[in-house]
Amino acid sequence: MDSDQTYNSIVFVKSYDNKDESKRQSTARGINTPDIMFIRSQDYVDSTTKIAGKRYTCRVERHDLDVNNAKIITSFSFTFQIPSTVAGASVTALVATARAVVADADHIEDILNDEK
Repeated sequence: MDSDQTYNSIVFVKSYDNKDESKRQSTARGINTPDIMFIRSQDYVDSTTKIAGKRYTCRVERHDLDVNNAKIITSFSFTFQIPSTVAGASVTALVATARAVVADADHIEDILNDEK
């Protein structure tokens, strides 16, 4: 994976990576208000199907200071759970659907307005 990555004009510079996790952050808004991106992976075995797989999670955090100068963290994360026996076309279709859901501003607004 590329060391540094840019999303929404934010340059996430790699802080570290190991076998199961990487961390990238931007301190462009200040050292006390970073934007951080974690990517983690974990092996798993589904309790129902007994099929092994890998779980991938990406978490993006935005650190801010509230009106009282207290640190607040807002975050967004998503997880892909990929069984070892799944066909590549199924993963491609899942990724395409996930991208469409995230890109739909109306749907995200509905979620943030407590739509279940």
